[in-house]
Formats: sequence, structure tokens, C-alpha cells
Amino acid sequence: MTLTCLGKVTVPTPGTPVPINPSIVATASILAVQTIPGLTSKIYIGQQSMNKATLAGVFRILWPNPSGGICDQFVLTDESGVDGIRLAEYYIDVDVAGEGALVGYWTE
Repeated sequence: MTLTCLGKVTVPTPGTPVPINPSIVATASILAVQTIPGLTSKIYIGQQSMNKATLAGVFRILWPNPSGGICDQFVLTDESGVDGIRLAEYYIDVDVAGEGALVGYWTE
């Protein structure tokens, strides 16, 4: 498998979900999203239409660790190895402008 590290995916304006990477049209075997040590914002993972206030379209919330210890993370795997994870369908949102998450994925 090939690892691709996107680094920090930043959300400039809270309430406006951003794609993990708008140029990715491929599918992945594994998708990993992690909070960044020292940041304070919760990370919301979901659909483009997600609303973090009502949680509509949100399927996971990652909690920050502003003291810099263990960070919350989310890993999604395509157990079947057939369909793949459609990366273009995954968006993140935050509570604090300019914060974001570390994102990486693996492809066959």
C-alpha cells in the first residue's frame, strides 16, 4: 500500500465544511484523521452538507487535547477491499477558525 500524508487540513471559517482534499478523486483502503496536539477545536467529520450545530450529516467528532498529550483520532478501513473509501465524500469542520486536522490515507 502507498501512504499519502496531506498534513494539516485547515478550516478557514467554522461552519463551512472543507473537503479533506478537493483534488482527490481516488478511493483509498484506509483513511486516518487526527486532532493536532496543542489545538483547541473539536474536529467534525461528515458530509459536505454537515451542520455541526445540529449534528446533521456529522458521523464523528474528535476532541482536542490542548495540553499536547494523546490526541483523538479516527481511522476508517475498507474491510472488503472491493468498494474503497471515496475520499471526495469526506469533509471536516471545526469550532475555531484556522484550526484543522492531520489527514492521511493509504491506496493499493
